[in-house]
Amino acid sequence: MTRIVEALPDEHEIDELTNPKGSQAATNLQQKRAVKRRLDDYFEQMQLRKALGLDD
Repeated sequence: MTRIVEALPDEHEIDELTNPKGSQAATNLQQKRAVKRRLDDYFEQMQLRKALGLDD
């Protein structure tokens, strides 16, 4: 049977993810954050439409 273990990142890994070292990494991180924001807005809008019974 397969075991799934969730590992929490340490402070060094978190710093690497949030503080990019190069301009390309900074651009990539900014794009990823923008996509995540758009997806979050979309899902929130879909949940609201579903709650109001407006989903098609």
